[in-house]
Amino acid sequence: MPRVLVTGVNGFVGSNVADEVVKAGYQVRGTLRGGTIENFKAAISHKFPSLEVVQVDDVATADLTDALQGIDAIIHVAVPLPFGGSGPKENLSIAVEGYVNVLRQAVKAGISKVVITGSWSATIDHWGDATEEEFLSGKHADNPMWIYAAAKTLGERAAWKFAANEPSLDLSIIIPPFIFGPYVPGFPLPAAQSALSSNQHIYALLTGVVPPPLPPLFCDVRDVARAHVSALNLPQATSNLEDKRFLICGGSLVWKDAIEYLHKARPELKDRIPAIDAPVLPFPGPPTTIDGSRAKMKLNMEKYRDWTEMLNDTVNSLLDAEKMWVKA
Repeated sequence: MPRVLVTGVNGFVGSNVADEVVKAGYQVRGTLRGGTIENFKAAISHKFPSLEVVQVDDVATADLTDALQGIDAIIHVAVPLPFGGSGPKENLSIAVEGYVNVLRQAVKAGISKVVITGSWSATIDHWGDATEEEFLSGKHADNPMWIYAAAKTLGERAAWKFAANEPSLDLSIIIPPFIFGPYVPGFPLPAAQSALSSNQHIYALLTGVVPPPLPPLFCDVRDVARAHVSALNLPQATSNLEDKRFLICGGSLVWKDAIEYLHKARPELKDRIPAIDAPVLPFPGPPTTIDGSRAKMKLNMEKYRDWTEMLNDTVNSLLDAEKMWVKA
C-alpha cells in the first residue's frame, strides 16, 4: 500500500487531507512539531491507529531523510508563514525554503510525486507581481497582508523554478481561496479560540460579531483535501509544468446571507448570532472570480459543498470545540 507523507498533520487542513488520504486507501505518515506528538498519538489512536507521526519542527530547515524513508508521495500542507525572522531577508528565506526544502529532499529521496497547498493570494494582481527586490526593501514592513501574499507568490515561483530543473519531479499545487469547514472526527479539536485558523470568522458569528468584509470566495476544507488526493493520481506534466497548478473554489459566502441562514436553519442560536438587520460592511470593490476549469477537467472537481452545508457543519464542529473549552 503506498505511503504518503502529510506535513502539518495536526493542523486544520492537514488533518482533513490525512483523513481523505486514508479514505483513498493510502497509508499516512504525518509531521508535526515536537512537544505534542505523544498527546496527538493518544488522541487519534482509536480512529486512526495506523497513522504514523514523526517530529519535524521546521520544514524550511529540517533534514527530512528519516521522515521520507519509505514514502511514495508527499502532500506538503504546512508551508511556514513568512514571519518571525530577523528581517525581510530571513522572512523571504522562510517563505522560499518552506517550499523548496521539501522539494529538494524529495528528489534526494527518490520521491517524484509532490502536491503542495498554495495560496490564492499568489494569483491576485499587485500581490502576484511582487518581486524579491521589493520584498527585501522592507518598504511594506507595516503591511502584513502584503508580506504574506508576496511571500506566497515568491515561494510558489521558486517551487516551479526548482521543478523545471528537476525532470524527475512531478509537482502539483492546489490553490484554494478562504478555507472553512469542520474538524475531522477522531482528531483533536482546537484547544482554544486562538487556534481556529480561518474558522475564527465563522466563530465570530457565534459570538454575535459580524466578521470583516473578506473576499467572499471560499472552499470547504473537505473539498480542498479531495483535490489534493486527486492530484496524487495525475500523470506527470509533459510540456508546461504549470498545467498542474489548480485553482479550486466552492463559491461565494456573504456574511449577510450567512446570518439570515443561521436565523432560519439554527433558531436555537438566535440569541448569540448577529441580528438579521445587523450592519454588514460592504466590499471595497467588485468580488473576484476564480476559474476552476482546469481542476474540474483534470481533478474531477465538478461539484463542491455549498456554503450552507459548509456553514452548518462548521458551526456544529465549533460548538463541539466550545464545549471542550468550557470543560477545560
